[in-house]
Amino acid sequence: MISSNLYQKYLPKEITSEEMAAIEENSESIGFPRRFMMENAGALTADFISNKLAVKEKRVLIVCGTGNNGGDGFVIARHLRNFGATISLMLIGKPGEIRTDEARSNWSLIENMDEVKKTYIIDTSQINLFTKEIATADLIIDAMLGTGVRGKLREPMISVVNVINSSGKQVFAVDTPTGLDPSTGEVLGEAVKASYTITYHKMKRGLKAKPEYTGEIEVKQIGVPLEAEFFVGPGDVRRAIKPRKIYSHKGDNGYILVIGGSEVFSGAPALAALSALRTGAGLVHILAPASVSGSIRQMSPDLIVHHFQSNNLDSSALDLVEELTQKADTLVVGPGLGLDESTVNTVHKIIGKVNGRIPVVLDADGFKAAKSNLKILENTVATPHAGEFKYVFETPMEEEWWNRLDKAVEVAKEHRFTLILKGHDTIITDGKKAKVNRWNTPGLAVGGTGDVLSGILATLLAWKQDRFVSAVASTYIHGDAGKKAVAKKGFHILASDLIEEIPNAMKPFDVEEA
Repeated sequence: MISSNLYQKYLPKEITSEEMAAIEENSESIGFPRRFMMENAGALTADFISNKLAVKEKRVLIVCGTGNNGGDGFVIARHLRNFGATISLMLIGKPGEIRTDEARSNWSLIENMDEVKKTYIIDTSQINLFTKEIATADLIIDAMLGTGVRGKLREPMISVVNVINSSGKQVFAVDTPTGLDPSTGEVLGEAVKASYTITYHKMKRGLKAKPEYTGEIEVKQIGVPLEAEFFVGPGDVRRAIKPRKIYSHKGDNGYILVIGGSEVFSGAPALAALSALRTGAGLVHILAPASVSGSIRQMSPDLIVHHFQSNNLDSSALDLVEELTQKADTLVVGPGLGLDESTVNTVHKIIGKVNGRIPVVLDADGFKAAKSNLKILENTVATPHAGEFKYVFETPMEEEWWNRLDKAVEVAKEHRFTLILKGHDTIITDGKKAKVNRWNTPGLAVGGTGDVLSGILATLLAWKQDRFVSAVASTYIHGDAGKKAVAKKGFHILASDLIEEIPNAMKPFDVEEA
Protein backbone atom coordinates (compact mmCIF):
# COMPACT_ATOMS: atom_id res chain seq x y z
CA MET A 1 0.00 0.00 0.00
CA ILE A 2 1.32 3.45 -0.97
CA SER A 3 1.28 6.04 1.80
CA SER A 4 -0.34 9.41 1.08
CA ASN A 5 2.81 10.91 2.61
CA LEU A 6 4.56 10.07 -0.65
CA TYR A 7 2.05 12.20 -2.57
CA GLN A 8 2.30 15.08 -0.13
CA LYS A 9 6.09 15.04 -0.18
CA TYR A 10 6.14 16.50 -3.69
CA LEU A 11 2.91 18.49 -3.70
CA PRO A 12 3.10 22.26 -3.11
CA LYS A 13 1.81 23.71 0.15
CA GLU A 14 0.31 26.68 -1.70
CA ILE A 15 -1.30 26.69 -5.14
CA THR A 16 -2.57 29.10 -7.77
CA SER A 17 -6.16 29.42 -8.93
CA GLU A 18 -5.15 27.75 -12.22
CA GLU A 19 -3.78 24.78 -10.30
CA MET A 20 -6.96 24.59 -8.25
CA ALA A 21 -9.08 24.54 -11.40
CA ALA A 22 -7.00 21.63 -12.72
CA ILE A 23 -7.33 19.77 -9.43
CA GLU A 24 -11.10 20.18 -9.49
CA GLU A 25 -11.34 18.83 -13.05
CA ASN A 26 -9.04 15.92 -12.20
CA SER A 27 -11.12 15.20 -9.12
CA GLU A 28 -14.29 15.02 -11.18
CA SER A 29 -12.59 12.70 -13.67
CA ILE A 30 -11.83 10.16 -10.93
CA GLY A 31 -15.32 10.24 -9.44
CA PHE A 32 -15.56 13.15 -7.00
CA PRO A 33 -17.77 15.67 -8.80
CA ARG A 34 -17.87 19.44 -8.43
CA ARG A 35 -21.36 19.34 -6.93
CA PHE A 36 -19.89 17.47 -3.93
CA MET A 37 -17.09 20.03 -3.66
CA MET A 38 -19.64 22.85 -3.78
CA GLU A 39 -21.82 21.25 -1.11
CA ASN A 40 -18.85 20.65 1.19
CA ALA A 41 -17.46 24.15 0.62
CA GLY A 42 -20.79 25.78 1.38
CA ALA A 43 -21.55 23.63 4.42
CA LEU A 44 -18.08 24.13 5.94
CA THR A 45 -18.21 27.87 5.33
CA ALA A 46 -21.65 28.16 6.92
CA ASP A 47 -20.35 26.17 9.91
CA PHE A 48 -17.30 28.43 10.18
CA ILE A 49 -19.47 31.56 10.13
CA SER A 50 -21.90 30.19 12.70
CA ASN A 51 -18.98 29.37 15.00
CA LYS A 52 -17.62 32.91 14.69
CA LEU A 53 -21.00 34.59 15.16
CA ALA A 54 -24.31 33.58 16.66
CA VAL A 55 -26.26 33.66 13.41
CA LYS A 56 -29.66 32.75 14.80
CA GLU A 57 -32.07 35.59 14.04
CA LYS A 58 -29.26 37.58 12.40
CA ARG A 59 -29.81 39.20 9.00
CA VAL A 60 -27.26 37.78 6.56
CA LEU A 61 -26.74 39.32 3.13
CA ILE A 62 -25.13 36.93 0.64
CA VAL A 63 -23.89 38.57 -2.57
CA CYS A 64 -23.49 35.99 -5.33
CA GLY A 65 -22.12 35.90 -8.85
CA THR A 66 -23.28 33.62 -11.66
CA GLY A 67 -20.35 31.19 -11.49
CA ASN A 68 -19.40 28.45 -9.05
CA ASN A 69 -18.43 30.97 -6.37
CA GLY A 70 -22.05 32.09 -6.46
CA GLY A 71 -23.04 28.43 -6.27
CA ASP A 72 -21.04 28.16 -3.02
CA GLY A 73 -23.04 31.15 -1.81
CA PHE A 74 -26.34 29.42 -2.61
CA VAL A 75 -25.27 26.44 -0.48
CA ILE A 76 -24.18 28.75 2.35
CA ALA A 77 -27.59 30.43 2.21
CA ARG A 78 -29.36 27.09 2.60
CA HIS A 79 -27.29 26.02 5.60
CA LEU A 80 -27.38 29.37 7.40
CA ARG A 81 -31.15 29.54 6.98
CA ASN A 82 -31.31 26.15 8.68
CA PHE A 83 -29.16 27.58 11.49
CA GLY A 84 -31.86 30.20 12.07
CA ALA A 85 -30.48 33.17 10.14
CA THR A 86 -32.65 35.47 8.04
CA ILE A 87 -31.21 35.32 4.55
CA SER A 88 -31.23 37.95 1.83
CA LEU A 89 -29.54 36.73 -1.35
CA MET A 90 -28.52 39.22 -4.01
CA LEU A 91 -27.50 37.87 -7.42
CA ILE A 92 -25.20 39.99 -9.61
CA GLY A 93 -26.85 39.08 -12.90
CA LYS A 94 -29.92 37.14 -13.96
CA PRO A 95 -30.79 33.56 -12.94
CA GLY A 96 -30.68 32.56 -16.59
CA GLU A 97 -27.00 33.61 -16.68
CA ILE A 98 -25.88 31.10 -14.01
CA ARG A 99 -23.13 29.28 -15.83
CA THR A 100 -22.65 25.78 -14.41
CA ASP A 101 -24.89 22.79 -13.77
CA GLU A 102 -23.96 22.53 -10.10
CA ALA A 103 -24.62 26.23 -9.45
CA ARG A 104 -27.94 26.04 -11.32
CA SER A 105 -28.93 23.00 -9.27
CA ASN A 106 -28.30 24.87 -6.02
CA TRP A 107 -30.10 27.95 -7.34
CA SER A 108 -33.16 25.75 -7.97
CA LEU A 109 -33.13 24.85 -4.28
CA ILE A 110 -32.95 28.53 -3.35
CA GLU A 111 -35.93 29.31 -5.60
CA ASN A 112 -37.98 26.80 -3.59
CA MET A 113 -37.05 28.42 -0.26
CA ASP A 114 -39.72 31.06 0.27
CA GLU A 115 -38.07 32.54 3.37
CA VAL A 116 -34.93 33.50 1.40
CA LYS A 117 -35.31 36.99 -0.06
CA LYS A 118 -33.98 37.08 -3.63
CA THR A 119 -33.06 40.26 -5.52
CA TYR A 120 -30.96 40.96 -8.62
CA ILE A 121 -28.50 43.60 -9.69
CA ILE A 122 -28.24 43.91 -13.44
CA ASP A 123 -26.63 47.36 -13.73
CA THR A 124 -25.58 50.35 -11.62
CA SER A 125 -29.09 51.80 -11.59
CA GLN A 126 -29.93 49.23 -8.92
CA ILE A 127 -27.10 50.07 -6.54
CA ASN A 128 -29.48 52.03 -4.28
CA LEU A 129 -31.42 48.79 -3.79
CA PHE A 130 -28.20 47.08 -2.72
CA THR A 131 -27.33 49.96 -0.38
CA LYS A 132 -30.70 49.57 1.38
CA GLU A 133 -30.19 45.82 1.77
CA ILE A 134 -26.72 46.22 3.18
CA ALA A 135 -27.89 48.82 5.72
CA THR A 136 -30.13 46.29 7.46
CA ALA A 137 -27.67 43.36 7.33
CA ASP A 138 -25.75 42.14 10.34
CA LEU A 139 -23.05 40.53 8.18
CA ILE A 140 -22.15 40.17 4.52
CA ILE A 141 -20.93 37.13 2.59
CA ASP A 142 -18.98 37.84 -0.60
CA ALA A 143 -19.55 35.00 -3.11
CA MET A 144 -19.26 37.01 -6.31
CA LEU A 145 -16.16 35.87 -8.18
CA GLY A 146 -13.82 33.66 -6.18
CA THR A 147 -10.69 32.19 -7.72
CA GLY A 148 -12.07 32.44 -11.27
CA VAL A 149 -11.46 36.20 -11.40
CA ARG A 150 -10.03 37.41 -14.73
CA GLY A 151 -9.02 41.02 -15.41
CA LYS A 152 -10.14 44.21 -13.72
CA LEU A 153 -13.61 44.39 -12.23
CA ARG A 154 -16.38 46.00 -14.23
CA GLU A 155 -19.70 47.56 -13.33
CA PRO A 156 -21.94 46.88 -11.57
CA MET A 157 -19.48 44.82 -9.52
CA ILE A 158 -17.17 47.78 -8.87
CA SER A 159 -20.01 49.72 -7.29
CA VAL A 160 -21.09 46.67 -5.27
CA VAL A 161 -17.55 46.25 -3.92
CA ASN A 162 -17.35 49.93 -2.97
CA VAL A 163 -20.66 49.77 -1.09
CA ILE A 164 -19.51 46.65 0.79
CA ASN A 165 -16.22 48.29 1.76
CA SER A 166 -17.92 51.43 3.05
CA SER A 167 -20.58 49.53 5.02
CA GLY A 168 -18.55 48.92 8.17
CA LYS A 169 -20.06 45.43 8.40
CA GLN A 170 -18.23 42.17 8.96
CA VAL A 171 -17.50 40.50 5.62
CA PHE A 172 -16.81 36.81 4.98
CA ALA A 173 -15.18 36.19 1.58
CA VAL A 174 -15.78 32.83 -0.12
CA ASP A 175 -12.49 31.41 -1.49
CA THR A 176 -11.02 34.87 -2.17
CA PRO A 177 -12.24 38.46 -1.78
CA THR A 178 -13.82 39.60 -5.04
CA GLY A 179 -11.29 41.60 -7.04
CA LEU A 180 -8.19 40.06 -5.44
CA ASP A 181 -6.21 37.74 -7.70
CA PRO A 182 -5.59 34.73 -5.42
CA SER A 183 -2.57 33.59 -7.45
CA THR A 184 -0.63 36.87 -7.45
CA GLY A 185 -2.20 39.05 -4.75
CA GLU A 186 -2.90 41.74 -7.35
CA VAL A 187 -5.87 44.00 -6.67
CA LEU A 188 -7.83 44.16 -9.91
CA GLY A 189 -8.87 47.79 -9.69
CA GLU A 190 -11.09 47.34 -6.64
CA ALA A 191 -11.42 44.48 -4.16
CA VAL A 192 -13.58 43.53 -1.21
CA LYS A 193 -11.92 44.11 2.16
CA ALA A 194 -12.97 41.04 4.10
CA SER A 195 -12.89 40.32 7.82
CA TYR A 196 -12.42 36.61 7.07
CA THR A 197 -11.55 34.64 3.94
CA ILE A 198 -12.49 30.98 3.76
CA THR A 199 -10.51 29.27 1.00
CA TYR A 200 -10.66 25.64 -0.05
CA HIS A 201 -8.33 22.65 -0.33
CA LYS A 202 -5.08 24.64 -0.03
CA MET A 203 -3.84 28.14 0.59
CA LYS A 204 -3.85 30.19 -2.62
CA ARG A 205 -0.45 31.72 -3.24
CA GLY A 206 -1.50 35.37 -3.47
CA LEU A 207 -3.81 35.56 -0.46
CA LYS A 208 -1.18 35.97 2.25
CA ALA A 209 0.28 39.00 0.45
CA LYS A 210 -2.79 41.15 1.09
CA PRO A 211 -4.01 40.75 4.71
CA GLU A 212 -5.74 44.13 4.49
CA TYR A 213 -8.11 42.53 1.95
CA THR A 214 -8.32 38.93 3.19
CA GLY A 215 -8.53 39.45 6.93
CA GLU A 216 -8.11 36.17 8.80
CA ILE A 217 -7.67 33.26 6.37
CA GLU A 218 -9.14 29.84 7.03
CA VAL A 219 -8.35 26.84 4.75
CA LYS A 220 -11.08 24.22 4.60
CA GLN A 221 -10.72 20.69 3.23
CA ILE A 222 -13.66 19.95 0.94
CA GLY A 223 -12.96 16.28 0.30
CA VAL A 224 -10.77 16.57 -2.80
CA PRO A 225 -8.63 13.39 -2.86
CA LEU A 226 -4.87 13.83 -2.97
CA GLU A 227 -4.85 11.62 -6.07
CA ALA A 228 -6.56 14.42 -8.02
CA GLU A 229 -3.55 16.61 -7.40
CA PHE A 230 -0.73 14.10 -7.61
CA PHE A 231 -1.79 12.02 -10.61
CA VAL A 232 -2.07 13.64 -14.02
CA GLY A 233 -5.58 14.23 -15.32
CA PRO A 234 -7.55 16.21 -17.90
CA GLY A 235 -7.35 19.37 -15.81
CA ASP A 236 -3.60 19.40 -16.34
CA VAL A 237 -4.14 19.35 -20.10
CA ARG A 238 -6.58 22.27 -19.97
CA ARG A 239 -3.90 24.37 -18.24
CA ALA A 240 -1.51 23.80 -21.13
CA ILE A 241 -3.84 24.49 -24.05
CA LYS A 242 -3.57 27.68 -26.07
CA PRO A 243 -6.94 28.97 -27.33
CA ARG A 244 -7.10 29.22 -31.12
CA LYS A 245 -7.72 32.81 -32.19
CA ILE A 246 -10.23 33.42 -34.96
CA TYR A 247 -7.72 35.45 -36.95
CA SER A 248 -4.70 33.33 -36.10
CA HIS A 249 -2.15 32.30 -38.70
CA LYS A 250 0.26 29.40 -38.65
CA GLY A 251 3.01 31.43 -37.03
CA ASP A 252 0.79 32.02 -33.99
CA ASN A 253 0.45 28.33 -33.24
CA GLY A 254 4.04 27.24 -32.78
CA TYR A 255 7.11 26.78 -34.97
CA ILE A 256 8.88 23.53 -34.11
CA LEU A 257 12.31 22.42 -35.32
CA VAL A 258 13.15 18.72 -35.08
CA ILE A 259 16.81 17.73 -35.46
CA GLY A 260 17.06 13.99 -36.00
CA GLY A 261 17.66 11.11 -38.32
CA SER A 262 20.83 9.34 -39.36
CA GLU A 263 21.95 6.95 -42.09
CA VAL A 264 20.20 4.17 -40.15
CA PHE A 265 17.06 5.88 -38.81
CA SER A 266 14.68 8.02 -40.84
CA GLY A 267 11.24 7.44 -39.32
CA ALA A 268 11.82 8.88 -35.85
CA PRO A 269 12.07 12.61 -36.77
CA ALA A 270 9.04 12.25 -39.06
CA LEU A 271 6.97 10.77 -36.22
CA ALA A 272 7.94 13.63 -33.90
CA ALA A 273 7.13 16.22 -36.56
CA LEU A 274 3.78 14.71 -37.54
CA SER A 275 2.70 14.40 -33.92
CA ALA A 276 3.54 18.09 -33.36
CA LEU A 277 1.34 19.00 -36.33
CA ARG A 278 -1.50 16.80 -35.08
CA THR A 279 -1.24 18.43 -31.66
CA GLY A 280 -1.79 21.82 -33.28
CA ALA A 281 1.59 23.30 -34.16
CA GLY A 282 1.48 25.78 -37.03
CA LEU A 283 4.81 24.90 -38.62
CA VAL A 284 7.20 22.00 -38.16
CA HIS A 285 10.60 21.77 -39.84
CA ILE A 286 12.96 18.78 -39.80
CA LEU A 287 16.72 19.01 -40.15
CA ALA A 288 18.20 15.65 -41.18
CA PRO A 289 21.18 14.21 -43.07
CA ALA A 290 20.94 14.25 -46.86
CA SER A 291 21.16 10.44 -46.83
CA VAL A 292 17.66 10.15 -45.30
CA SER A 293 16.05 13.52 -46.03
CA GLY A 294 14.50 12.24 -49.26
CA SER A 295 12.83 9.30 -47.56
CA ILE A 296 11.52 11.58 -44.81
CA ARG A 297 9.96 13.91 -47.40
CA GLN A 298 8.20 10.95 -48.98
CA MET A 299 6.48 10.04 -45.70
CA SER A 300 4.11 13.01 -45.83
CA PRO A 301 3.54 16.15 -47.91
CA ASP A 302 3.01 17.99 -44.60
CA LEU A 303 6.70 17.73 -43.69
CA ILE A 304 9.18 20.52 -44.39
CA VAL A 305 12.62 18.93 -44.55
CA HIS A 306 16.05 20.58 -44.62
CA HIS A 307 19.25 18.61 -45.00
CA PHE A 308 23.00 18.78 -44.53
CA GLN A 309 25.47 16.70 -46.53
CA SER A 310 26.93 14.39 -43.86
CA ASN A 311 25.46 10.96 -43.20
CA ASN A 312 25.17 11.85 -39.51
CA LEU A 313 24.80 15.11 -37.63
CA ASP A 314 28.11 16.92 -37.35
CA SER A 315 29.51 20.45 -37.17
CA SER A 316 28.77 21.05 -40.87
CA ALA A 317 25.12 21.47 -39.86
CA LEU A 318 25.73 24.25 -37.32
CA ASP A 319 25.19 27.20 -39.66
CA LEU A 320 21.87 25.76 -40.81
CA VAL A 321 20.87 25.06 -37.21
CA GLU A 322 21.62 28.70 -36.34
CA GLU A 323 19.45 29.91 -39.21
CA LEU A 324 16.51 27.61 -38.50
CA THR A 325 16.44 28.19 -34.74
CA GLN A 326 16.09 31.96 -35.18
CA LYS A 327 12.37 31.51 -35.86
CA ALA A 328 11.72 28.36 -33.87
CA ASP A 329 9.62 28.36 -30.68
CA THR A 330 10.79 24.89 -29.60
CA LEU A 331 13.71 22.66 -30.55
CA VAL A 332 13.54 18.86 -30.44
CA VAL A 333 16.93 17.13 -30.58
CA GLY A 334 17.46 13.40 -30.79
CA PRO A 335 14.91 11.25 -32.65
CA GLY A 336 16.91 8.71 -34.67
CA LEU A 337 20.07 10.81 -34.36
CA GLY A 338 22.58 8.07 -33.51
CA LEU A 339 25.57 8.34 -31.19
CA ASP A 340 28.47 8.90 -33.56
CA GLU A 341 31.20 10.82 -31.72
CA SER A 342 30.86 13.84 -34.01
CA THR A 343 27.07 13.75 -33.52
CA VAL A 344 27.37 13.80 -29.75
CA ASN A 345 29.83 16.71 -29.87
CA THR A 346 27.56 18.63 -32.23
CA VAL A 347 24.56 18.09 -29.94
CA HIS A 348 26.59 19.67 -27.14
CA LYS A 349 27.35 22.69 -29.33
CA ILE A 350 23.74 23.11 -30.48
CA ILE A 351 22.36 23.00 -26.95
CA GLY A 352 25.02 25.45 -25.82
CA LYS A 353 23.93 27.93 -28.48
CA VAL A 354 20.14 27.79 -28.13
CA ASN A 355 19.44 26.67 -24.56
CA GLY A 356 17.84 29.47 -22.61
CA ARG A 357 16.65 31.18 -25.79
CA ILE A 358 13.98 28.63 -26.68
CA PRO A 359 12.70 25.49 -24.93
CA VAL A 360 14.65 22.34 -25.79
CA VAL A 361 13.36 18.76 -25.77
CA LEU A 362 16.07 16.10 -25.48
CA ASP A 363 14.72 12.81 -26.74
CA ALA A 364 16.35 9.42 -27.29
CA ASP A 365 19.91 9.91 -28.60
CA GLY A 366 19.72 13.61 -27.78
CA PHE A 367 19.32 12.66 -24.15
CA LYS A 368 22.01 9.98 -24.39
CA ALA A 369 24.44 12.64 -25.66
CA ALA A 370 24.29 14.14 -22.14
CA LYS A 371 26.26 11.18 -20.76
CA SER A 372 29.56 12.91 -21.60
CA ASN A 373 28.33 16.42 -20.71
CA LEU A 374 25.57 16.51 -18.11
CA LYS A 375 25.57 20.30 -18.17
CA ILE A 376 23.56 20.31 -21.40
CA LEU A 377 20.55 19.01 -19.45
CA GLU A 378 20.10 22.31 -17.65
CA ASN A 379 16.77 24.03 -18.50
CA THR A 380 15.78 21.29 -20.99
CA VAL A 381 12.94 18.79 -20.89
CA ALA A 382 14.29 15.25 -21.28
CA THR A 383 12.15 12.20 -22.10
CA PRO A 384 14.11 9.01 -21.33
CA HIS A 385 12.76 5.58 -20.58
CA ALA A 386 14.43 3.60 -17.79
CA GLY A 387 17.10 2.12 -20.08
CA GLU A 388 18.16 5.53 -21.39
CA PHE A 389 18.14 6.92 -17.86
CA LYS A 390 20.43 4.11 -16.74
CA TYR A 391 22.74 4.74 -19.73
CA VAL A 392 23.27 8.40 -18.81
CA PHE A 393 23.27 8.22 -15.01
CA GLU A 394 24.44 4.63 -14.58
CA THR A 395 21.52 4.09 -12.22
CA PRO A 396 19.06 1.22 -12.74
CA MET A 397 15.42 1.97 -12.06
CA GLU A 398 12.84 -0.39 -10.59
CA GLU A 399 9.52 -0.88 -12.39
CA GLU A 400 7.20 0.67 -9.79
CA TRP A 401 6.89 4.45 -9.91
CA TRP A 402 7.00 4.77 -6.11
CA ASN A 403 10.42 3.12 -6.10
CA ARG A 404 11.65 5.47 -8.86
CA LEU A 405 10.25 8.75 -7.63
CA ASP A 406 12.85 9.93 -5.13
CA LYS A 407 15.74 9.20 -7.49
CA ALA A 408 14.03 10.92 -10.41
CA VAL A 409 13.42 14.06 -8.35
CA GLU A 410 16.97 14.01 -7.02
CA VAL A 411 18.50 13.84 -10.51
CA ALA A 412 16.20 16.54 -11.94
CA LYS A 413 17.04 18.82 -9.04
CA GLU A 414 20.79 18.24 -9.24
CA HIS A 415 21.00 18.90 -12.98
CA ARG A 416 18.24 21.53 -13.09
CA PHE A 417 16.07 20.10 -15.83
CA THR A 418 12.55 18.76 -16.25
CA LEU A 419 12.43 15.00 -16.46
CA ILE A 420 9.77 12.83 -18.06
CA LEU A 421 10.78 9.32 -16.96
CA LYS A 422 8.67 7.19 -19.28
CA GLY A 423 7.06 3.96 -18.19
CA HIS A 424 3.63 2.48 -17.69
CA ASP A 425 3.39 5.01 -14.85
CA THR A 426 5.36 8.01 -16.09
CA ILE A 427 7.07 10.35 -13.63
CA ILE A 428 7.27 14.07 -14.37
CA THR A 429 9.45 16.25 -12.15
CA ASP A 430 11.38 19.51 -12.24
CA GLY A 431 13.31 18.64 -9.09
CA LYS A 432 10.78 20.43 -6.86
CA LYS A 433 7.34 19.31 -7.91
CA ALA A 434 6.46 15.84 -9.14
CA LYS A 435 3.42 14.17 -10.68
CA VAL A 436 2.73 10.71 -12.04
CA ASN A 437 0.75 9.90 -15.17
CA ARG A 438 -1.18 6.65 -14.85
CA TRP A 439 -3.43 7.36 -17.85
CA ASN A 440 -1.59 4.94 -20.06
CA THR A 441 -1.66 1.60 -21.85
CA PRO A 442 0.86 -1.21 -22.42
CA GLY A 443 0.01 -0.80 -26.09
CA LEU A 444 2.48 2.10 -26.10
CA ALA A 445 5.34 -0.38 -25.71
CA VAL A 446 6.24 -0.22 -29.39
CA GLY A 447 8.99 1.61 -31.27
CA GLY A 448 8.33 5.23 -32.20
CA THR A 449 5.80 6.14 -29.52
CA GLY A 450 8.45 8.09 -27.61
CA ASP A 451 9.03 10.23 -30.71
CA VAL A 452 5.30 10.96 -30.76
CA LEU A 453 5.49 12.17 -27.15
CA SER A 454 8.32 14.55 -28.08
CA GLY A 455 6.22 16.12 -30.81
CA ILE A 456 3.26 16.63 -28.48
CA LEU A 457 5.52 18.12 -25.82
CA ALA A 458 7.26 20.45 -28.27
CA THR A 459 3.95 21.97 -29.34
CA LEU A 460 2.76 22.57 -25.79
CA LEU A 461 6.10 24.18 -24.96
CA ALA A 462 5.71 26.46 -27.97
CA TRP A 463 2.33 27.54 -26.65
CA LYS A 464 2.97 28.04 -22.94
CA GLN A 465 6.76 28.07 -22.41
CA ASP A 466 6.19 26.40 -19.03
CA ARG A 467 8.32 23.26 -18.94
CA PHE A 468 6.64 21.44 -16.06
CA VAL A 469 3.05 22.24 -17.08
CA SER A 470 3.75 21.26 -20.70
CA ALA A 471 5.55 18.07 -19.71
CA VAL A 472 2.71 16.96 -17.46
CA ALA A 473 0.02 17.65 -20.07
CA SER A 474 1.94 15.94 -22.87
CA THR A 475 2.01 12.62 -21.01
CA TYR A 476 -1.77 12.62 -20.59
CA ILE A 477 -2.45 13.44 -24.25
CA HIS A 478 0.05 10.76 -25.29
CA GLY A 479 -1.53 8.18 -22.99
CA ASP A 480 -5.06 9.06 -24.06
CA ALA A 481 -4.17 8.80 -27.75
CA GLY A 482 -2.64 5.40 -26.98
CA LYS A 483 -5.78 4.24 -25.18
CA LYS A 484 -7.93 5.35 -28.10
CA ALA A 485 -5.69 3.57 -30.62
CA VAL A 486 -5.73 0.36 -28.57
CA ALA A 487 -9.53 0.56 -28.23
CA LYS A 488 -9.76 0.43 -32.03
CA LYS A 489 -6.97 -2.03 -32.88
CA GLY A 490 -6.00 -3.85 -29.72
CA PHE A 491 -2.35 -4.25 -28.76
CA HIS A 492 -1.30 -4.15 -32.38
CA ILE A 493 -0.80 -0.44 -32.89
CA LEU A 494 1.98 1.43 -34.61
CA ALA A 495 3.32 4.82 -33.62
CA SER A 496 1.54 6.22 -36.68
CA ASP A 497 -1.79 4.93 -35.28
CA LEU A 498 -1.07 6.94 -32.17
CA ILE A 499 -0.57 10.13 -34.21
CA GLU A 500 -3.97 9.69 -35.85
CA GLU A 501 -5.64 9.61 -32.42
CA ILE A 502 -4.01 12.82 -31.12
CA PRO A 503 -6.82 15.04 -32.51
CA ASN A 504 -9.40 12.91 -30.71
CA ALA A 505 -7.41 13.21 -27.48
CA MET A 506 -7.13 17.00 -27.97
CA LYS A 507 -10.70 17.67 -29.09
CA PRO A 508 -12.28 17.98 -25.59
CA PHE A 509 -9.86 20.81 -24.85
CA ASP A 510 -10.22 22.78 -28.08
CA VAL A 511 -11.05 26.44 -27.39
CA GLU A 512 -11.73 29.18 -29.89
CA GLU A 513 -10.81 32.64 -28.68
CA ALA A 514 -12.44 35.72 -30.16
